[in-house]
Amino acid sequence: MFPLTQVVRYYKPPRIVFGVNAVDNLGKYAREMGLAGRTAIITDAGVAKAGIPARVVQALQKSGIEAAIFDQGRPEPDDAACDQAAEFVRREGADFVIGLGGGSAIDIAKVAAQLAVVGGRTEDHLRKTSFPRKGIPLIAVPTTAGTGAECTMFAIITLPREGIKGFFFTPFIIPDLAVVDPTLTLTMPPGVTASSGADALAHAIETMMARKENPLTDALAFKAVELIAEALLVAVYDGSNLEARVKMSYASMMAGLAFNDTGIIEGHALAHALGSFYHIPHGVACAIALPFAMEYNMGHCLEKLARMAAVLGQHTSGMSTRQAALAAIHAVRQLLADAGLPTDWSRWGRKEDIPALAEMMVKSPWITAFYGYAKRPMSEEAAAELLRRSYEGRIGEGPY
Repeated sequence: MFPLTQVVRYYKPPRIVFGVNAVDNLGKYAREMGLAGRTAIITDAGVAKAGIPARVVQALQKSGIEAAIFDQGRPEPDDAACDQAAEFVRREGADFVIGLGGGSAIDIAKVAAQLAVVGGRTEDHLRKTSFPRKGIPLIAVPTTAGTGAECTMFAIITLPREGIKGFFFTPFIIPDLAVVDPTLTLTMPPGVTASSGADALAHAIETMMARKENPLTDALAFKAVELIAEALLVAVYDGSNLEARVKMSYASMMAGLAFNDTGIIEGHALAHALGSFYHIPHGVACAIALPFAMEYNMGHCLEKLARMAAVLGQHTSGMSTRQAALAAIHAVRQLLADAGLPTDWSRWGRKEDIPALAEMMVKSPWITAFYGYAKRPMSEEAAAELLRRSYEGRIGEGPY
């Protein structure tokens, strides 16, 4: 049961446009928001190679908006990538910024839009996780279905000197306009489709297990799980299937809207630790971590997990609540495995690393921040057990 007396603040972009070929009217939507003049498009080489920026530029030109393209974004961006993009935005004299790509490109754009106004370097602001005021306007146009970054007030930025992922967390970086066009995801290769989908699924399920769960976020997250269960494998193995791409784009966006208000919990804590330590891609790390985070929270979320089992295709008639909850965990693990994702992290690391990883999980403020949203406390012993089980791929062995 959600806390009846809690006060919840809901944050989202002022305007969201969702639809097939919606990007072709991007200039019109920008004009409706009062945006004009010149924009800087922040993207990456892969998106540029797919020809997507040219489509965006054409849509902007129809409305008299000029565009300059920065295509040096990269996965798991660090502070240097953000600084480079910010300098490009200032040099081009951009009136607003467009983040075009996956979560990494949009995160870089979020930071660059702020630095264009507040100045300084990314590192100057990152330790405060915020900026002193809002930057120039930002439009987010996702080309993947996973992070939900087009709707969130988070940006994940790596601190290379510390070897760990940090983050911005402030309403200042919520995009002013999100344009979600599923046709832009049609060029995603299977591996990216799978890992992005795992990230969206983790957002949705962790949202429902978080301490600040509430009816609105639960509704968004539960529907996102249902859509992912229906569409993820189709999107992975038949990437040209537009219906599957629409469902996954909706699921990603809805999960982003949901976790923006509740936060995400132990699954992402584990994923960030693995990603920081071994440089495992974020969506892959989320796929590994999610079933174990679900099991870790069974005591707090039995009924909710049991209800989830049905939309994941499990026949729960005659099962106890605990059996149905465990069936949901196994179903999530199997869905991700069927998408070609790993079920443990043994191929990247060693058991001998577990003490160092457990220490990171309970001492690094960039990771312990996730526990502020969690219902269950995290100890170093529990972190070590979570790491052991996820290394060995052991599910269903009872309490941690």
